[in-house]
Amino acid sequence: MTLFEFRADAGPRRTDAILQDTASGTREEAASTLRSTVQRPFIGAFESTFLPAAGVDVGETTGVYRHWPEHLDRLQAAGVTRLRYALRWHHIARDPGVFDWEQTDAELAEIRQRGLEPIVDLVHHTSYPKRLEGGFADRRFAAEYVSFAEAVARRYPWLTSYTLFNEPFATLFLAGHEALWPPYQAGMEGFVRLVSSVLPAVNAAGAVFAELLPDAEHVWIDTCEAHSGTSGRPAEYAAFANDRRHLLLDLALGRHLDRERPALAAFLAAGGEPLLELAPMRVDVLGLDYYPHSEWWYSDAGSVSPSPAPRGFAAIAAEYHDRYGLPVLLSETNIRGLASDRATWLRYMIDQYDRAVASGVPLRGFSWFPLVDSADWDSLLAVSAGHRDPVGVYDLAPSGHCIRTEFTEAWERAARGAPLDELPAYRLQAPNDELLHGFFRDLEWPWQDAPNPEPPIPVYPQAHDLVVLSHLRWDWVWQRPQHLVTRFAEDRGGRGARTWFVEEPIPGGVPEPELWTEQVGRITRVRLVVPMEPGQGTRLSFDDPAAAPYRRLLGELLADEGVPHPDVLIYTPMALDIARSLDPHRIAYDVMDDLASFAQAPPGMRERQRELLETAHVVYAGGRSLHRGVVGLRPDCHLFPSGVDVEHYAAARLLRAADPAPRQVLGYVGVLDERLDLDLVAAVAAALPDWTIRMVGPVAKIDPATLPTGPNIEYPGMADYADLPAVMAGFDVAMMPFALNEATRSISPTKTLEYLAAGLPVVSTRVTDVVTDYADVVCFADDAASLAEACRRVVDDAQEDRDRLVRVIQDHQSWDAIAESMMGLFEAPAARLDAMRTDPVHRAATRAAAAGLSDAALGSARLQGPLVTTLAEAAVASATPFLRAPLLARLSAVERLHPMSGDASGDCPSCGVPAPCSTAVACA
Repeated sequence: MTLFEFRADAGPRRTDAILQDTASGTREEAASTLRSTVQRPFIGAFESTFLPAAGVDVGETTGVYRHWPEHLDRLQAAGVTRLRYALRWHHIARDPGVFDWEQTDAELAEIRQRGLEPIVDLVHHTSYPKRLEGGFADRRFAAEYVSFAEAVARRYPWLTSYTLFNEPFATLFLAGHEALWPPYQAGMEGFVRLVSSVLPAVNAAGAVFAELLPDAEHVWIDTCEAHSGTSGRPAEYAAFANDRRHLLLDLALGRHLDRERPALAAFLAAGGEPLLELAPMRVDVLGLDYYPHSEWWYSDAGSVSPSPAPRGFAAIAAEYHDRYGLPVLLSETNIRGLASDRATWLRYMIDQYDRAVASGVPLRGFSWFPLVDSADWDSLLAVSAGHRDPVGVYDLAPSGHCIRTEFTEAWERAARGAPLDELPAYRLQAPNDELLHGFFRDLEWPWQDAPNPEPPIPVYPQAHDLVVLSHLRWDWVWQRPQHLVTRFAEDRGGRGARTWFVEEPIPGGVPEPELWTEQVGRITRVRLVVPMEPGQGTRLSFDDPAAAPYRRLLGELLADEGVPHPDVLIYTPMALDIARSLDPHRIAYDVMDDLASFAQAPPGMRERQRELLETAHVVYAGGRSLHRGVVGLRPDCHLFPSGVDVEHYAAARLLRAADPAPRQVLGYVGVLDERLDLDLVAAVAAALPDWTIRMVGPVAKIDPATLPTGPNIEYPGMADYADLPAVMAGFDVAMMPFALNEATRSISPTKTLEYLAAGLPVVSTRVTDVVTDYADVVCFADDAASLAEACRRVVDDAQEDRDRLVRVIQDHQSWDAIAESMMGLFEAPAARLDAMRTDPVHRAATRAAAAGLSDAALGSARLQGPLVTTLAEAAVASATPFLRAPLLARLSAVERLHPMSGDASGDCPSCGVPAPCSTAVACA
């Protein structure tokens, strides 16, 4: 059973006349008269549904909040003065009875200052606090919701319009009848349970708003459905579904409560009887959300949506108005697909809006929902994967910025009041040409071809879940694994895959080994806790005898989560056996340190590293010395020195500029362990008695009592990564006082670029990789006297000169670029051997072809040969269903980037190998 299921064909004479006129030969003539008189105030809207399981909302996924003023600028530039604004209850009330209004105050103040009028929305679908684990069935829901509603009404007494609960029927049906949303209840009984929890609370909130904001309008917004079917059982069910669509509003208003109604009778029989006693609620405006899928057709063969014989919004809106006698908003509409398809649907809906108004329906606004592309509706918000949902007025770039399209221009013209005949009517492209055929079948419009080329459409290659096996804790000092894995998780999450960060086991107060998990954004932390034994240390290796259950328990966890063959990224060779036990799709090894040289290294580390180097599909090295030490065993090892997030550390410059007074602070940030020359630190402190020596970081693998002490030496402890810019703003000079020993022979300190990005001069001992890569921008010293003298000298150096030298390095060493390149190499072996080996150049070329070539230019061209399967899997498998046909069509033009003949040197101009390359051969 599905959400929108059938429709009754009978309706008031007036709405039937509209439908007949829609199909008549005089349609355009009649419409021409209407367009000169109908006013259609446009209403802006933004998607912000919260996904409790993921702990994020769609507005965060799409970056709507980061660009809030820009979005308001876009609305105002188009002459839009009203907007639907969701109050994020899940964000405001993270603790019971405690409200954080800071962000909401700022956004509503901006709206009000601009003279815009918000229709505030208290609950948008599942946007309730995550602590309500039972969702709408949670016993705490009603009290907390009414408390929140009262707090809103008291805090913002100037509001003129509000929606207490967006789409109550659709939301509770999906959550309570179809088990698609939390709390995943099913059947009429589940639906009644949720309605019984929510509707009385909405009623109480309505009473609060009516008392505290008597002049504000209550806008009840819900789906605008219509259901139809062939005679017999399908038509009977259509009648039931058409009756069911009105249940919640009828109960709220206390109207049309005839017990003989088919859906109401079933509702009451399932336990809904007490809801008949609700006091009638005040509703001032009826908002109708109409989409192509709002109309369903049923036959003995099954259900179809959109209906092949739709009645259209004009007829259905008239039917709703006849029933309730309320003024109406078209509160949501859109279609998914190319920008040209959206422009055509806009014209269709404006035509329907105009016809409804001319027939007597008091329509008071038109809202295309949303202004900016949404995300993750391909899974009905079941997974927070970052999949772009191409429905917005503006397309969404990966950066979160907006992209203008031909649809943007059409919407802006319509918002400014352009008549219908000035709006474009583009021929629909696949798959919408077939899905929406019934809506446009009889329209004699001035059809034109879609623009060429279309704007880019994102491609979501298929991805495996990623399991990271790390010797470092996720919440330890923020180092290379955290930088990279965060970005890997974003990339894979955008393609529907998860990332598991598996840490070394720890002893704890448990009777038997057990797995501990924690969700951190897109990353799931996993740790094995084992029973504590006498004399046992706090650090256990993956191959410790106590860790033996790890393989079984981790395998069971992943099996329960439906992860059959994950990709595995290893940071310590001691995890190789666990990696193998997971039956991995591929294994990558990121050599970030020479761990065998570190203090307390597990026995057998070097032997296991040699075995891992032979086993892994892809090997990376985090520094030049590491690369030299590995390349003899693994010639195809890829060098990726550590990078930097320049924007993050730029905050240190701003803080220092705000308080430029010299502090005479020599600072270090990092782990305090055996790699530091502690005697050197003590001697430098003695040589700089008028300076403060500030050592920021945790102590590891050494006795804290061995740390040098003195009146000018400070140990503030570990700082969070987010706080490091502020920490570095308090330095005058940064230092790296590493001992030159076996443990530091191959290190490539991440902090070098971080110090430089923070605008600091850097002094260091002669660590090989630092000398090799940063000789022009780092000052080196061999002893305490020269290091102290260097500090006094470089503190006065011109920052502009240092920045000019380091900028070239930073441009090539951003973490974003490094992560993208590393993941591209990791995924390369997934290309089928009978097609092509997908190196980064090929990947970039095929993605460009998929994004930049229009269907209209392709004609009947289609891919042939073994590459079809490879490209379909890589570029289409995880795409939303409505994009698959256009993407496959675009893929058929890949050969334009890889011609059979080469350039002047005989090489393929796209990938640089001798022509014809494997792509060109497969596409021939």
